[in-house]
Amino acid sequence: MLTAAETTERKESREVSRPLRVCFVCTGNTCRSPMAAAVANSLADELRRALPEAIRESVSPTVEAISAGLAAQEGDPISKNAVAALEEAGVVPVPSHDYRAHVAHRLPREVAEQCDMIVGMSGSHVMGLMMQFPELAGRITAMPEEIPDPYGGDLAAYRRCLEAITAGVKTLLFPTHG
Repeated sequence: MLTAAETTERKESREVSRPLRVCFVCTGNTCRSPMAAAVANSLADELRRALPEAIRESVSPTVEAISAGLAAQEGDPISKNAVAALEEAGVVPVPSHDYRAHVAHRLPREVAEQCDMIVGMSGSHVMGLMMQFPELAGRITAMPEEIPDPYGGDLAAYRRCLEAITAGVKTLLFPTHG
């Protein structure tokens, strides 16, 4: 698992002209991982928009997040409660990654190889990723806390899940962001 210092070092050592590429992974890719990607993309865009207007358009977001599922049913839509929780929380969809149009998919090897970080939403996801991509073990990490699966739960369950996801994304990727 990557420490905050290793994450910062990785961010500093990558090409300056491109964002840190992160893939969040859960089981079905309809709840937790798309919510985590939406939060990460929204926070990165928020930081970019806070820059002075004169340079804002010439600066890429610091993070570009995608998501996938270990056992995703290809093409399943994002959960309605996931969208509702994200919208309620003010998570703004970014044009290049509009979470409202998300469809579930698995993580292809060629996409995994392009990621700087692959983040499992739980320890079991990390183990599944390690087994599937042992050569990428140095890029695979877990959320700071296990993220419980809200699948099939009510909107309150999705709100609680999103709260845990947001805290984890901030800890992993935006440690200085309030």
